[in-house]
Amino acid sequence: MRKLTFILVLYINSIYSQDKSNELSISGNLKVLFGVENIIIPEDLIIELNPTHHFSKIDSVGNYKFENLESGVYKIQINNFNIKPQQFKVELKKESITNFNIVVFADCELNKKIAEIDIRDNKSKLLLVGSIAPIVYNNQDKFEKKYNIRYYDFGCTPPNEECVIQYNKTIFADLDKKYGKKWRKEVRKDVIGLK
Repeated sequence: MRKLTFILVLYINSIYSQDKSNELSISGNLKVLFGVENIIIPEDLIIELNPTHHFSKIDSVGNYKFENLESGVYKIQINNFNIKPQQFKVELKKESITNFNIVVFADCELNKKIAEIDIRDNKSKLLLVGSIAPIVYNNQDKFEKKYNIRYYDFGCTPPNEECVIQYNKTIFADLDKKYGKKWRKEVRKDVIGLK
């Protein structure tokens, strides 16, 4: 019985005296900057920690956490907003990291700045996202001539919606400035960001 008790004490002691290095974590906050001004917290975004291939879901305020890690060098990878995934290097030593905050700059080919250039160059567009076959309304050409603007339909391969909204809202503000609100009664209702 003494031998069994001694072995049990040794076993319990070995469990509690083991290195706690796999109890480290990395946590922080993630925000995405679209174009020149819109910072959003993406809902249901999942980010990856390499080389372990752990995944973390972003909560409603942008927080994330990777747990049960060992000391070492990791890369947090964001895949959703750019053609090329963005990686952020972080090194865990003896303590967890609790404020590894990340701002991702989304790859926007259209944004407020591009809209302002288009307005200046008299090349304003109202952006649409259709499908494989674009939809053309009977009187849309009259609207385009009347307000010196044209509709542009990306079809089924649009850029990021936040980028399109930022572009269109800049164009909406310019139309409001030039024509008041009357154009809003005549515009196609499927223009992105109008509602």
